[in-house]
Amino acid sequence: MATEDLTKLRMIGFGGASNLPTWLAMEAGIFAKHGLDVSITRTEGSMPQIQDMMADKYDIATTSIDNIIAYTEGQGPAKLDAPFDMVAVMGVHSGMNSIVTRPEIKSYADIKGKVVAVDAPNTGYAFVIFRLLEEKAGLKLDRDYTILSVGNTHLRMDALRDGRAVAAVMGGPSDQEAAEEGYNILSDCAAELGGYQGSVYGVRRTWMAANGETLQRYIRATVEAHERVFADKATSMSVLMKRIKGLADKGAEQLYKSLTSGAGGLSKHAEIDLPGMQTVLSMRTAYGTPKLVLTEPRKYLDLGPYEKATGRVLAG
Repeated sequence: MATEDLTKLRMIGFGGASNLPTWLAMEAGIFAKHGLDVSITRTEGSMPQIQDMMADKYDIATTSIDNIIAYTEGQGPAKLDAPFDMVAVMGVHSGMNSIVTRPEIKSYADIKGKVVAVDAPNTGYAFVIFRLLEEKAGLKLDRDYTILSVGNTHLRMDALRDGRAVAAVMGGPSDQEAAEEGYNILSDCAAELGGYQGSVYGVRRTWMAANGETLQRYIRATVEAHERVFADKATSMSVLMKRIKGLADKGAEQLYKSLTSGAGGLSKHAEIDLPGMQTVLSMRTAYGTPKLVLTEPRKYLDLGPYEKATGRVLAG
């Protein structure tokens, strides 16, 4: 199929290795096979990402499921010009983040009295570090430590480097790169939290209603790409090294392992982890403002397109 005959889709997401299925689908021609021409832009943070989606600048977002929950419940920090109508249609990963600290910070307790860098204070993975600081060291936000809202992973790393903050949540390969620079990794967040739904593929309901057939093709292509990542290590590592500047064989091997094994990692079939959604909801219930009790994961999902495209019915 000629390029001009492909349906163009605009994605927006965060940087990092969790983009591997999308990159592989581009490199290996999986999107093209399904009649799609997909581009992806890196956002500077969750607030501009949500604003861009709601302004219809992009069709699909890879974002924390917590962002979708926050804005659905009126807890998101960004001002929006249209009623929020994003839902998750597939899962990217079940948590692929580490708590990274400056070299002098050797434990959670060492963070007391200091500053933690987050994307945005009431969305994203900020709640992950809030919960782990509370569970591991009894530290409470605004009593024992403060936060600095800076944006995406690269901006959080900048805050650690220049001393504005001492700890942050980071995904791969930024956490590996930080460790090579002498920073500490206190924990694998997914291992500490148990079942957890991390990032998802999200769309607006208005877009979905007008592009149902295109979404079906996108889902089939993305599921194929996720499955290819697990089945084809050599191609996956090659794509990682092409897309991530300075990544050598050893680093790619370690990164691929973190993507495909362990407590977190990519969703093998791009499925949503419904039990893991409950962990996310419990953290938003604990730390979100204004205070709400949230218990119904399917409120933030539309699994119909996924189930129709794949024949899989998700339980939970």
